[in-house]
Amino acid sequence: MSELEPLQYETGTSIRDYDIINIKQTPLGYEVLLNINLDSGYSLTKTTLDITHEDLTGYETNNIEEAIKWALGFFEQPLDESVTSEQELQ
Repeated sequence: MSELEPLQYETGTSIRDYDIINIKQTPLGYEVLLNINLDSGYSLTKTTLDITHEDLTGYETNNIEEAIKWALGFFEQPLDESVTSEQELQ
């Protein structure tokens, strides 16, 4: 963000989908270039996502594309799951 005073913001919009343009291995992990489409109709083009080897370990995978999904918040859940996230918090 900018050099201005930090502000509190409400949570923004969700990611609708994304396209991986390039994945480059670095000494610390991977640098991923992607285009991200948001539910609001806006898009983020040529966005860089850095995923470290430590991140891969935390996601319990060696597959960088799987780690990208996790980093962007795409978690696989069964479609017939009867418990909502709100119910889990109570």
